[in-house]
Amino acid sequence: MPVRFSPDGQWYRCESGETILQVAERAGVDLERVCGGRGTCGKCRVIVTDGIVSAITDTERASLTNQEQSQGYRLACQVLLAADEAVTVQVPEEARRGQVQVLATGIGSDQPLDPWVTTHHLTVAPAGLDDQTADLDAVERAWQDSQTEPLDLTLRALRQLPAALRSDDGRITLIRSDQKVISVSPGHTVAPVLGLACDIGTTTVVGYLMNLATGEELAVASELNPQTRHGDNVISRVQFADETAQGLATLQSEIAGALNRILAETTARAGHTPEDVSAMVIVGNTTMQHLVLGISPAYLAQSPYVPGYTSAQQVRACELGLLCHPDACVWLLPNIAGWVGADTLAVILSTGIHEEDQPALAIDIGTNGEMAMGSRERLITCSTAAGPAFEGAHISSGMRAADGALDQLVFDQDVHWHALGNGAPRGICGSGLVDAVSEMVRTGVIDGQGRLQSPEVLAANGHPALARRVSGEGRQRSFELVTAEEGANGHAVRLTQRDIRELQLAKGAVRAGIEILLQELGIQKEAIRKVFLAGAFGNYISPTSALGIGLLPEFPHAALIPVGNAAGSGARMALLSRSLRDKGSQILQHVEYLELSARQDFQDRFVEAMLFHR
Repeated sequence: MPVRFSPDGQWYRCESGETILQVAERAGVDLERVCGGRGTCGKCRVIVTDGIVSAITDTERASLTNQEQSQGYRLACQVLLAADEAVTVQVPEEARRGQVQVLATGIGSDQPLDPWVTTHHLTVAPAGLDDQTADLDAVERAWQDSQTEPLDLTLRALRQLPAALRSDDGRITLIRSDQKVISVSPGHTVAPVLGLACDIGTTTVVGYLMNLATGEELAVASELNPQTRHGDNVISRVQFADETAQGLATLQSEIAGALNRILAETTARAGHTPEDVSAMVIVGNTTMQHLVLGISPAYLAQSPYVPGYTSAQQVRACELGLLCHPDACVWLLPNIAGWVGADTLAVILSTGIHEEDQPALAIDIGTNGEMAMGSRERLITCSTAAGPAFEGAHISSGMRAADGALDQLVFDQDVHWHALGNGAPRGICGSGLVDAVSEMVRTGVIDGQGRLQSPEVLAANGHPALARRVSGEGRQRSFELVTAEEGANGHAVRLTQRDIRELQLAKGAVRAGIEILLQELGIQKEAIRKVFLAGAFGNYISPTSALGIGLLPEFPHAALIPVGNAAGSGARMALLSRSLRDKGSQILQHVEYLELSARQDFQDRFVEAMLFHR
């Protein structure tokens, strides 16, 4: 039974009972599937233009308007293909996953180098009939002439040793990765020692190729986390790993594949090969850290949310299927708790909040809303389960920060917008959502409860142009940000009453988390001296808009400091310095984790924080 995807025009075979989404994935048609194909996000809208398919489901009716249903729109994840029936499917541009905007830059560091991967040149006296010392013993003797630490070779390095010793009159070069010699080569070579620092995010994966002897950044590469095909959030990955045969192995293989592609790209740019990389540091949230090691994350999603491990882990690259040097040391920084991972610890490391004399706040505003507050005296972390609204999910016109996403909006007499890329707007990403709602609060388009006002009220308040953008009644009311004439493929970009409620839930969770941390530390917001905004969204969000919706409280004495990919910066610091790498374990002993889910005071703060205050 063939399926044709328009506009590419190719036919693809499929089996009866498969969904359009399953066939599209096999055909390389990359559809949005924020919910992992469960029918809850409504992003995989396609149009069945020819052929017989399964009847529309209640799940689809909940996501598609009556007009969309009459136009043939369906959710690709819900449509079952019938036997012996050719089907043609039109894929609108807004249903395709665009190129995601990735933030690779972070904060700089003038840290002293303390490399844990080093190169050593030895000259070993040749053996003879009068001195039949074994090769390894001879190398150990030469090593002890200049070093005090014991010499330990991997099996791979030991296999290289005999031939290397005899190729250049006993001159050899050792590469030692975290107290283990992983390579023996003939001659006294001067090739740079390379390492890769990786930040595995739920949405994107970033890798930084570093010269470990000089601290120079040689290349950076990133890509969309391939696990997003199973859903945009960590819960969908946990479910896929736990409920699907070979699910855990698939997820581990996918993230290893992404790391290998980044290894290949960065080393090619720098004129090297992946096997030249002798060390890696990996950070990510607790779920990603489990998946890269192939450890089941199932119990992270079940009360009491216990991780399989929190301490730093050290493994060989070949154990993970990575294509750098097989014996390269891969170091995973510690996780703090089930929902606060090594990425947050890396943010703490790179911002230095654990060494501040005065209280500071570091926050990564994303799906989990991880934050750390405190100083050298006491440091507390928590995760606020803000949900995916800040990343465009569960928003009717929401999308990632890709081409066509509204990322900046300003209201005066009317709406003025900016979209990423060169094309027409297709939807709205997190920073644009915060801008839009902040402006709607400021101009009175929505009230303190978050209710969209009627056109009559807006016109009476002196906003006739904004009034014309409001349509519908009650819960069906919406506000048009981009008209159909301006939008991609003749589609308007709107915010609905439900979208505003989703943002209220997200911002309420983050704000309540901040308030609880202040309470737990026994300080007022006036005591905070620095606020570090980490992550892509934290770097692009307008501080004025964040304050405008009450996402952040007013910190009268604090500087708001965007720190970019601070988790990636922390990974680089750990790669370049043994002492900073090991400091991660010291931070783990110092930092406290606060579980918010069962606290009544959090629920009370959350309800209050959902309101808008002008």
